[in-house]
Amino acid sequence: MRNVMFTLALLLAGCDSPHPEFMGIKPKVITVAGSTFAVRIKGEKAEAIRTSREMVPKIGEIFPKAAAAIEIASGCRVKANSVKGDAAYVRARIDCGG
Repeated sequence: MRNVMFTLALLLAGCDSPHPEFMGIKPKVITVAGSTFAVRIKGEKAEAIRTSREMVPKIGEIFPKAAAAIEIASGCRVKANSVKGDAAYVRARIDCGG
C-alpha cells in the first residue's frame, strides 16, 4: 500500500490542474530559462503552474520566470507586487493597458 501511495504522489506532482477559477481555460505552455509553465489567463488574472522538474527550486528564482511566462502568454505586463504563490503555483494580476 505504501508503494501505491508513493507512486500516486509522484504522478500528481507533475500535474498542472488549474485553480477552479481557471477551469476550462486551455493553458499556454511557456519555457523561461529552463523552467516550463502552464499559463492560464482570465481577464486581468493569470496563473502559472510550473511543470518542469527542478531540484530545490527557489521562489526568488521562480517568481521572475513565472512573471515572464505570464507576460509572454498574455502579451501584457504583470502588475508590480501582484505575484503571489510558491515554487510550483504562481498567481499574478496583469495590465493590458486597456
